[in-house]
Amino acid sequence: MKISEILKKGKPTLSFEFFPARTEKAAESLNKTIDDLVELKPDFVSVTFGAGGSTKDGSYELVKKLKKEKEQEVVAYLAAFALKKDEITAVLNNYNDLGIENILALRGDPPKDVDVTQVPVESFKYASELAAFIRQNYSFCLGVAGYPEGTLMHQVLRRTSNT
Repeated sequence: MKISEILKKGKPTLSFEFFPARTEKAAESLNKTIDDLVELKPDFVSVTFGAGGSTKDGSYELVKKLKKEKEQEVVAYLAAFALKKDEITAVLNNYNDLGIENILALRGDPPKDVDVTQVPVESFKYASELAAFIRQNYSFCLGVAGYPEGTLMHQVLRRTSNT
């Protein structure tokens, strides 16, 4: 079910946000937490997406588990920073194939070890570009986490280029 349909009901909602575990011990803890929280019957759950796609595979596996095994409505986050359009397309196609109906598009922060000047030209620079691409090519219920006034980096570049 699309989140927009859940919200149209006008009732308070309950949701939980999960992020992929990076160690086996953390995965055990996460699995127990998921089991406990789904007992509360949340309206939906969300899964984060690491900077620069650092948790891309872990995010996919967690989304899959929550959707298929736990039968939860999932909002899959998708951070565009440093991912090429074909990588974004592959992620979106995988989510679509799983039956995911909800995406939260965001630019995402650069990973600590990434030089922001070396981002692939084919990548989306802003959440708005990612959102437009998703809207044009898919029928997901789409949320966007963005800066209407532009990011701090964008504002600094605009100021320095005008001098």
